[in-house]
Amino acid sequence: MGRILTIAQTEFLALVRSKFFFIGVLSMPALMAVLFGFMRYADRAVDREERRFGVLDRTHVVYPAIVEAVDEYNRDAIEDGKRTGPHFEAEPIAVGSASIDDVIVAQSERVRAKKIFAFVDIPESALDPSSKAPIRYYSQQTSYQGLSSFLRTALNGAIERQRLKRAGVDPAVVSSLTAKAEVKTFGLVERKADGSLTPAKEVDELQRFGVPFFFLMLMFVTVMSNAQHLINTIIEEKMSKINEVLLGSVSAFQILMGKLLGVVAVTLVLAVVYLGGGAYAMLSLGRVDVIDPVLLGWFLVFLLCASLMFGSVFQALSSACADLKDAQSMLQPAMMTLIVSYLSSFLVIRAPESPLAVGLSFVPMVSPFAMMLRIAMPPGPPIWQVLISVALLVAATIAAVWAAARIFRVGLLMQGKTPNLPELWRWIRA
Repeated sequence: MGRILTIAQTEFLALVRSKFFFIGVLSMPALMAVLFGFMRYADRAVDREERRFGVLDRTHVVYPAIVEAVDEYNRDAIEDGKRTGPHFEAEPIAVGSASIDDVIVAQSERVRAKKIFAFVDIPESALDPSSKAPIRYYSQQTSYQGLSSFLRTALNGAIERQRLKRAGVDPAVVSSLTAKAEVKTFGLVERKADGSLTPAKEVDELQRFGVPFFFLMLMFVTVMSNAQHLINTIIEEKMSKINEVLLGSVSAFQILMGKLLGVVAVTLVLAVVYLGGGAYAMLSLGRVDVIDPVLLGWFLVFLLCASLMFGSVFQALSSACADLKDAQSMLQPAMMTLIVSYLSSFLVIRAPESPLAVGLSFVPMVSPFAMMLRIAMPPGPPIWQVLISVALLVAATIAAVWAAARIFRVGLLMQGKTPNLPELWRWIRA
């Protein structure tokens, strides 16, 4: 055991003392901040153009409502005197003595000449509720959805008001009567021993979705970085013949466990750093209620098991590869298993108590992500499901480490052709 800890300590110190470790610790939050900042900037700055469009209003009553909607949209697209989105400008299209086909052709030529961005044809029957004639939107830039989405909403609202007026119904009264009531989600009310009621708490979106998603992303990122380092380390040492020297003093199992424990320790350090950063952010926002020590404890348990399980698999497969090129094809199934396990957990967010979500919680490859999400999402799963999931995960982790050790002892000294999966299975059974 002492030799395993010595190798683990050496691996751990070699990683945390490198400048790339500190760069990696700082780069993730910095990258996320840059990403969110860029997305916010892009959302406000990517489309600020003036888009002029024509309206062929054959009903002769809809166009004024479109102009009014355009003015309101343009006012909302200005913040602190700066334009935060596109500005639209409507112009009427006169038919005169020309046929409708000639008008549409002429307007299409104007679009091609960049005089207008698009035009819309509102048929006369648009005010008839039984009419199936569509409103036609013409544009050369058909992939641009901003103007078409705006017109879809504005036109339907204008046509609805005109239909109500024709039916002798005041649109203002209809709007008032059909106003949507606000629906808020609360927990359950509880009666205390003295007969008083404990008021229900309103569901917080940060606690319902933000915290579980943070744990999910953090687990995936840390496990993935753990796997990537193990792959590079094992293959580099195998190519440089370092392992042949080490095998003179320690066994293959001791090398595997030492490196695995060292990298897992680094993974836990990374997780603690990011958890500390998240806790500090919540304290700064005055959201102490979001910080749950029990939840943090379960996260570290699942993270430890996931790191050991996936890490041992990547370490074993890397030992069987002759170089990094062979490792890409050999490790692709294992990498896809990790990614699919992560993506499968998103099904849990939609219905944490569904049979599918419960079933995924008991699949060892998926349970670190799926069960952690269920625990983090109120009210959480029954404790017996959590304990069964942890038991199955621990058993799978032990089996993965055992199988990895069987492969590692053969693959560490093997040179030449990279073995296939049936050969690896024979190494495990040997």
